[in-house]
Amino acid sequence: MNDKYDDVYLYIINILLYIIIMKTIALAKDDFLAIPAGAKITFHRLAWEVGRKSISMNAGPDLRYHTLASDATALHTHEFAEFFLVISGKIKHIINSEVQILQTGTIVFVRPTDVHGFEKLEDSACELVNVAFKLEFLLDLSVYLGNDFFLRKYTGPVTSPMFKLSLPETEELALRMIRMNVLQNTSVDLARLKIKIMLAGIFTRFFLETDYPNFDYERPVWFNRLCRDMNKTENIVAGLQTLKRLAPCTQEHLCKCFRKYLDKTPTEFINELRIKQAAKQIVESDAKILAVAMDLGFKSLSRFYSMFNKFYGISPAKYRIMSRQNDIPI
Repeated sequence: MNDKYDDVYLYIINILLYIIIMKTIALAKDDFLAIPAGAKITFHRLAWEVGRKSISMNAGPDLRYHTLASDATALHTHEFAEFFLVISGKIKHIINSEVQILQTGTIVFVRPTDVHGFEKLEDSACELVNVAFKLEFLLDLSVYLGNDFFLRKYTGPVTSPMFKLSLPETEELALRMIRMNVLQNTSVDLARLKIKIMLAGIFTRFFLETDYPNFDYERPVWFNRLCRDMNKTENIVAGLQTLKRLAPCTQEHLCKCFRKYLDKTPTEFINELRIKQAAKQIVESDAKILAVAMDLGFKSLSRFYSMFNKFYGISPAKYRIMSRQNDIPI
């Protein structure tokens, strides 16, 4: 009889512990900005299991296990900069409408304007370490170096910069981040200093040295700058006429460059920017979908719905619902 009661007691304890550690993971803006060290290092394991609800479990202060019912996480942006390192497995990374296949040892830098998410790749689970940090760290580094050359190489590409490390390099960097993770929970001031040192080393390593080629140097500087400038909200709304005005070339040459470097027309580029901005606003606000579409320059609601459905595969309303149900930003 006692054994029976013991089993019931243990079962109740396990249920209570499960309730305590289970919660939806969202790196909220206010929570992040309140972090004294100015950065947050977290470890994530992503796996997929069809037929059950998406859940996230905290196995520690900065260790998170995600089980996803759908084949992808919600596309999202952040108010901060970040990079992540794949330490095991492989995964598909969707960023600014481009696809990156990530394997162990891949390090990816994500800018605040990047719209990204993850998709299932075969049946492989994936483990990664993520470093989110305040933009002021990059400004401090720019002042320290006396120039912003590394910043231009960091912000220039349309697709987020991605590099491949060897296995020893991956293990070394992951171990360093683990130590930093412990430090950020024990000594805030020292953690802030060491995180700055780590970021300085990483950014100078990948964006100043030439041992890690990543960028398409055939793409003109003016073209990268133009694409970056067009990501500003006011330019997205203004649309094609602003694109033509900012371009330092003829319309004919501009069309050739877009076809050559992005395999799309200027009009397709603008529409894509507007759709991505609309998706962001639909998820982050409760504004009516009609208002979002009109504010971004869409004159036809039916055309907006058609383009949105073509881009995301679902309607704007369903996208809002699914994103809020499965929004596990990483």
